[in-house]
Amino acid sequence: MTVCQTPLRSRLRRDLAARHARLDACFSRFDLTTRPGLSGFLAAHRTAFAAIRPAPGGLTGALLLDRMIAAIDADLGVLDHAPDAGPAPLRLTRSMAQDYVLLGSRLGSQLLRRRWAAARDPVLLAAGAYLSLPPMAQDWRAFCDRAGALPDQGTEADLVVHEAGQLFDLFLAAGQAGTQSFAAPTAAQSERTV
Repeated sequence: MTVCQTPLRSRLRRDLAARHARLDACFSRFDLTTRPGLSGFLAAHRTAFAAIRPAPGGLTGALLLDRMIAAIDADLGVLDHAPDAGPAPLRLTRSMAQDYVLLGSRLGSQLLRRRWAAARDPVLLAAGAYLSLPPMAQDWRAFCDRAGALPDQGTEADLVVHEAGQLFDLFLAAGQAGTQSFAAPTAAQSERTV
C-alpha cells in the first residue's frame, strides 16, 4: 500500500480535533456509575446510531450498527429507560467517515468501560452489553492503514472530512441532550428540594 505524503488520516485528526475535543468533554460528563449517567450515555449513543441507519457500508456498516443498537436497547431495558425519539436521519455516503467516527468510538468505549465497571449497583453492572462489545482494534488498524494511504486533498477527502464532522456534530447534539435530561431537575424535583 502506498503511503501519501500527507494522508487523509492526518487531515481527519487535524480538521476535526476541536469537534473531537468537544465530543469527548461532553461524554466525559456522564457518570457511568449512576443510573441517570449510564442511561443518558446509552440513550445518546442510541439516538446517534439510529440516525445514521442505513449505513453506507465500510468496516462499520449496518450489521455493526444493528449490533450496537441491540446491545444498547438491552441495556436500556435493564435500566428501565425507554429509548428517545431521535433526530432526522443523517444520510451518509462516505463509509470512511463513518468508519473513522464509529471505530474510534469503539476504542473510546473501552476506556469508558473501566469507569462503568467501578459501579457498585448490580443493576448498572447488568447493563453492560454495549460497553462489553469488542473494541474492533483490528478494524481500526485496517482503517488507519487505508486512510494513511489516501491523499488528504481532493473532492473525496473533502467529503469524508465533511461527513465525519457531521457525525461528530450528531453525537455531540445527542450527548448534550442526554446530559440535559439528567442534569436539569424537573419542576417536581425542584419543588421537593424547596
